[in-house]
Amino acid sequence: MALKFNKKIVAQFKNGVFPVDYLVLIFSALMTVISLLFFDTLNRPFRFMVADVTIFSILFSLIIYEKRLADTAGYWLHSWLPVISVAVFYTQATAYDHLVFKETFDSLLLQWESNLFGDLGQLANFPGNHLLVDELMHFFYFSYYLILFIPGMILLSRRSPISHEMIFSLTLMMIVHYIFFILFPGDGPVESHPVIFTRGIVFIPLMNFIYKVGGEQGGGAFPSTHVAVATLILLYSFSEFKKYRTLMLFIATGIVTATVYCRYHYIIDTLAGLFTGTMFYFIGKGLYLNWDHPAELPVESLSRQ
Repeated sequence: MALKFNKKIVAQFKNGVFPVDYLVLIFSALMTVISLLFFDTLNRPFRFMVADVTIFSILFSLIIYEKRLADTAGYWLHSWLPVISVAVFYTQATAYDHLVFKETFDSLLLQWESNLFGDLGQLANFPGNHLLVDELMHFFYFSYYLILFIPGMILLSRRSPISHEMIFSLTLMMIVHYIFFILFPGDGPVESHPVIFTRGIVFIPLMNFIYKVGGEQGGGAFPSTHVAVATLILLYSFSEFKKYRTLMLFIATGIVTATVYCRYHYIIDTLAGLFTGTMFYFIGKGLYLNWDHPAELPVESLSRQ
């Protein structure tokens, strides 16, 4: 009886699993193991362990009960849970940034930046002294959260298989970033942000709130995930949103500029983000196209093929 039940679960898993699910399941399990092994040296790992187990359990259940019906909440949640989960993983990875090294690599990053660009002190007086520009730059930084979801949701609503490819590439890139954050922590200039931007109307207070809710920990500055995500989504938009290429380029350029202007990242962080965003666009696409993934396609899409 138990053997039949196990075979049924395995068959349901194989029929319902998406390629991106393996990334999330493995990473959540890995972070749970790290939390257990280093429980006494990490900062409040129990809440992260609960979050990891919850993500793993919800995703596993969605896989088992996947019906491939595109208009159902289960299918949409299954498709988007990996992207939703990266918010938890980011907070966890940056909270675990002292696991290997007790100090960050900011001094090294600043040295690299100085070698590349020299003294940039003459630009330091502009941010914080022009409220409308400050708000605009924080709007661009906030727009990261919009492009993280809106393009993919549009593609998913169109039943486009590219939506799953993009989610796969995005999740793979983010998870690799998070592992790197643990191994090579960098805070960036984020501590100077509240000193420089002491007033705001909408987007400065909004970003302050988001960072407060996120725990205000550092360790995840290099490479910039904002820039990497903007780059990857921009590259997908060239083929999938041809009418809006200019708009996407404008937003992506704004995000890259805002990461430095708003004092969340060094310039070197943005350059690294441009590189990883481009790199994982091609890596994710290559891996995905060579992966058997029929379970992602809703049954009505298959019937039209």
